[in-house]
Amino acid sequence: MDPSGALFVDDEPENVQILVDILSDVVDGPVMIATTVTEAVERLHEHNFLLVVMDVFIPLGDHPNRVLGPRAARLQDKVDHLGGLVLLEEIDRLVDRPKVLAHTACTDHALLEIFSGRVEARIPKPAPIDTALRDVLEVLRR
Repeated sequence: MDPSGALFVDDEPENVQILVDILSDVVDGPVMIATTVTEAVERLHEHNFLLVVMDVFIPLGDHPNRVLGPRAARLQDKVDHLGGLVLLEEIDRLVDRPKVLAHTACTDHALLEIFSGRVEARIPKPAPIDTALRDVLEVLRR
């Protein structure tokens, strides 16, 4: 099955609608939303996404042990609301890894360095609509 659609992972409702609208306009296939790592991993195993747009600071969810693989399970006790790192570990395990775009207000250089080799780009939060659209389109063209 060819990858299609996008998964948007963010636990702040005010961020969701604008980016979901952008993604719906530019990707073929469904645009799904997850607010926790648990939900995101479940959706990643249900659908082969072309793109994941994710926040760095996302909660693990109520039952992370149900969906997290061994690498992520080892990290979960060491990560304080940095579910993005745990989610990236799970994405790395996928056979057909989607393109990943970080959507975050994080400015911690050490943390961004950890993400830099694993995400295609970073959309600063909050970003103007034209900036977010440009970044999404650029990643999709790669």
